[in-house]
Amino acid sequence: MVDYYPSSQKIRVVQEIKRWSKEVIERPSEFFNGLAPCPYAKASWVNNRVAVDFGDSDRVVWHTQNWNDNTDLVIVVIESGWDFSKIEPWCDQQNKRMADLDFTLMPFVPGEGIGTGQPDEEACDWEPLIEEDYAMVFVQRLSEVNDASESLERSGYYKNCTAEFLKYVNTRRERFTNAWY
Repeated sequence: MVDYYPSSQKIRVVQEIKRWSKEVIERPSEFFNGLAPCPYAKASWVNNRVAVDFGDSDRVVWHTQNWNDNTDLVIVVIESGWDFSKIEPWCDQQNKRMADLDFTLMPFVPGEGIGTGQPDEEACDWEPLIEEDYAMVFVQRLSEVNDASESLERSGYYKNCTAEFLKYVNTRRERFTNAWY
């Protein structure tokens, strides 16, 4: 767990995130019906629509209150003493509140989270630049994630995913639907 990143370390973390995106989640996968695990990542990076910031829960909330509509995704790298085991439950609680504001939070915590079922050998073909584990919270517009998810579903993207992951996707869609009724 990281308490604070010096500037030089922040640069390395951003480099690692970009590299992970390019080498892992932007690569086509048989598991996802020939699509990349995150088929929208490459275009978002190329079009400068991804922001990386550092902070804690207050910084995550700040981004929802100061959203830039020229951004597809804000990645907040956790650098406070925030206990990793508390990040996912906090995001779940916030997601219930933020649906009305058209936001969703996706935590990425080492050793936790819902897996898609993608085979490890297909997903892990890279070496990290940073030795120490760190957590991230992805902040996105709920409506945009929902639209992308529905498009991916029509393409067969989810056909091999675990039941647990599909439940996660459907719960997110329900939050979106309920927010507008």
